[in-house]
Amino acid sequence: MQPMRYTLIGGILIAALVAPGPTAFGHDSGMGGVGGGGGGGGSNVGGTSTPATTARTYFNQGEDYSKKGNWNLAIQAYLQAVRLDPKFVEAWNNLGFCYRKVQQYDRALGAYKQALDLRPDYPNAYEYMGRTYLAMGDRDGAMREYEILKRLDGKMAVELLQAIQANNADLGDDL
Repeated sequence: MQPMRYTLIGGILIAALVAPGPTAFGHDSGMGGVGGGGGGGGSNVGGTSTPATTARTYFNQGEDYSKKGNWNLAIQAYLQAVRLDPKFVEAWNNLGFCYRKVQQYDRALGAYKQALDLRPDYPNAYEYMGRTYLAMGDRDGAMREYEILKRLDGKMAVELLQAIQANNADLGDDL
């Protein structure tokens, strides 16, 4: 009976290491999604996660943390998502949003630029980049992003312009 017990324990340990689920950051709520997310983590046949589905799980965790204002935990989740799926535009964008919230503006701009390198017409990144420039006191930079944004999404452009006019990067801002 001894060998069977070790095999079972070894199998459980391997399964725990291979498939980090929603509790990877000590968070076990469901995997909802808002703002550019959608979808949910899943697994393929055989029970092993693919990098894309695991990235989606981390992305969803990041959204959950963001909703609660837990910016540093959200940053860690989004970093895991982009590590697993470097082409995950929404994760790069949300990572930038969280960096802005903790006033790490250079990192925020870098994350938005990653998103735009992957999808040059992604309006959310332009809006958030404009808000980041505004938070940095660079109104001209914010206006440059506004000019690009108004060609891509008029509604977002109006919201950014209102924030610029009020000199308040957080005015009407949500993820």
